[in-house]
Order: sequence, then C-alpha cells, then structure tokens
Amino acid sequence: MTAATAPAPASERTLATPSGFASDVLALTTRSIRALLREPESFIPALAIPLFFFVVQIGALGKIAGPAFGIKNYAAFQLPVAVLFASANTAGGNSLVLDIDGGYWDKLSLTPVRRPAMVIGTLLGEMFSVVSYSVLLTLLGLAMGVRYAGGELGGALGLLALTVLFGVGFASVSVAVALATGSVRATQTTFVIFFPLLFLTPGTLPRSLMQGWFKAAVSVNPITYVLEAGRAFIQETGVAFNVATVSKGFIAALAFCALTFSLTALAFRRRARMG
Repeated sequence: MTAATAPAPASERTLATPSGFASDVLALTTRSIRALLREPESFIPALAIPLFFFVVQIGALGKIAGPAFGIKNYAAFQLPVAVLFASANTAGGNSLVLDIDGGYWDKLSLTPVRRPAMVIGTLLGEMFSVVSYSVLLTLLGLAMGVRYAGGELGGALGLLALTVLFGVGFASVSVAVALATGSVRATQTTFVIFFPLLFLTPGTLPRSLMQGWFKAAVSVNPITYVLEAGRAFIQETGVAFNVATVSKGFIAALAFCALTFSLTALAFRRRARMG
C-alpha cells in the first residue's frame, strides 16, 4: 500500500456523526425561531389587530352584555376570541415562500437535509409564535380580572393547548399555499380566509341567542366549537366547563388540523416533484 492510498492515522481523521431526521427538524426549527426573534416588529400586527377588536367589542357591548346576553364578564367572554384571532395571524407560509422565491429552498434541497424537515421546522417555529401570543394575551386577561375554570393554571394551560393546536393547523394553510404556488402575494392573502370563519361564530353573543340561517351557519363552523371550548376554560363566560364542550372543541381542532396537514402534505409532494 503506497503512502498516497494509506489511511490517515485515527488522530487525524474527521469523524462526523450522521445527522438524523430529528436533528434536521431541530436545526430548521431553531432557524425559524431565530428569524422571528430577529424581527420582533412582526409580532406587533399579530397582537395589535386582536387587541383592537378585543377593546372595541368590550367598549361597544361591555355595558349591555349583562342585561342583553346574560354575560357577567364580557372581557372574559371576548378573551378566547382574541387568543384564537392572534393564533391565526401566523407568518409561517410567508417565511417559507420567501425561501422558495429567493432560491434558498432549492439550495437546501441539494443538501442531505430531509425535505419534510423543512416544512415541519417551519410549523414548529410557528408553534413558538402561537405560544408567545397566547401567553401574552392570557397575562393580559389575568390583569383585567379574567379568572380561569378548574384553577388558574389548569384553565390557562387548557386554553393554551387548544389555541396551539388550532394555530398550528391554521399555519399549515399558509404553508400549503406557499408550497403549492410559490407566490408571495397568494400566501400573504391566506389570512383573509380566517375572517369569514371568525365572524360565523358566537364571537359577539352566545349561540343560544342566535336565530335563522346565521345560527345554522355558526353551528356547522368548526371554529365555533373551538371557541366554545376555549370559553369553557374561563369563568363567567356563560359556557359551563364540562367534558362534552371541551371534547367537541379539541375534536374540531384535530379535524381541522387533519384537513390542513393533508393539504400541506399534498402541496409538499407537488413541490418535491417540481424539484
């Protein structure tokens, strides 16, 4: 064996540990979170819009909510609406479509990184955003005198879990659009989908006071049951904390996630075939 072909001594070898799927997901999740932290101004619109509607609704209907709707604490009644609103204001698809448009997706595809990890890392980064928004709004509710059913910690954690589940499901909508179209403009408009779904809910008054076609539309909207389950975790909302209400909310959120994750998977397969 010649000197040119002889193996290098063990002390001079570079021993690299092959990365696994979990390592890829962790690395890309960390990248997504760092990108969010580098642009804290992106948090302002995500919180300002829900807070605006929260304050306006309380100012407009807070004083008449008791005699008209039988709601003792209208701030408590509106807090889950603000939390769900903020959780739907995610930018996962926006960051992903910028990677696609700028060519970073193609460059990353040439590396040994598993492609599914590129999408999962983006969604987990959005989970960080949803948790941040929810915690801030939960603390705001506590400062305003909102109290949680089943103990402060248990009720707050239940609302947080429900919100994160719904928020990640909604984030996958924008991710699916980003993967399917590669268009920045199309991806940025996905938030508009949430508006009709939000207004076709008992966001302003209890469902029992609704009538006609509007009540029928509200009853088939899955976000209605997510919202009512969120209210079940809060005292003085007119929605009793019971297993049936909470179960319907989590089932609706899981069904919503199953649908949106399926759309994301189909869009990802299309993007992978495109190279």
